[in-house]
Amino acid sequence: MDRLDLYSSAFWLLFSIYVAIESYHLDLGNWHDPGPGYFPFGAALLFGTMALTVFIKSLKKASGSKGVSGAREKPRWQNVVLVLVAMILYTLFLNTVGFVLCTFLIVVFFVRIVALQRWTKSIMVAFSMAVGSYLLFGFFLKAPLPEGFFFF
Repeated sequence: MDRLDLYSSAFWLLFSIYVAIESYHLDLGNWHDPGPGYFPFGAALLFGTMALTVFIKSLKKASGSKGVSGAREKPRWQNVVLVLVAMILYTLFLNTVGFVLCTFLIVVFFVRIVALQRWTKSIMVAFSMAVGSYLLFGFFLKAPLPEGFFFF
């Protein structure tokens, strides 16, 4: 799995560099008046930082595991299917259930079922994600979010 992490993170790092360069050629603008390249540039920097982190970690693992036997962790394909089904259900029920409750439920599902964490941690993470994302998008950015059962 280390080799896969190394190659995939290298690809995404190169891709984020390309996106950053192309979005820089667009007008970045400034903080108060962002141009069309402002958000893609910021996203490319964030994504590139994450890819670089994974790349460095996989390089360290590869250099440190020279004498270790080749035991690999098998990919859990059922998690990929579970995530895809959860994302489809999220988009289907977002308008009827609402942003806050739907986000809470999907994060509980991801943390409890996919990441195999305890219920208390799952609920705490999901609650903070749902409230935090509502505050960011609904309150601070004034984005129209599906209300569903909740009428904020």
